[in-house]
Amino acid sequence: MQLFARAKSVLVADDEKDICLYLKRYLERKRMKVTTCLDGQEAKDLIEKHNFDYFLLDCSMPNITGLELISLARQRNPQSKIILISGFPSVNEAVIRQLGGDTFIHKPIQMAEIDSILKD
Repeated sequence: MQLFARAKSVLVADDEKDICLYLKRYLERKRMKVTTCLDGQEAKDLIEKHNFDYFLLDCSMPNITGLELISLARQRNPQSKIILISGFPSVNEAVIRQLGGDTFIHKPIQMAEIDSILKD
């Protein structure tokens, strides 16, 4: 019998520091273990070194975009949920799914949308 479930781990990668802090605080209140970073290269390094249950990746970050990180995240963590975030309406969910992501949310981020995506 398992008394305590392992905390779900989340990588939040967004070049907007306020978004990272907002999501980190919110998800930690949900008892998740949250790692944040502000650019794609740092996200790539974290993906290569750690396993995550969820990825929240900004589509356009410096150095490497969230779109470019999808295949690495999927390869290293095949069962994880990969959620792309963008403030640009030109990105759509069909493209995200074609690249191997699970879903897409627009900025400004709605916490109810995050809740519905991250629930098990």
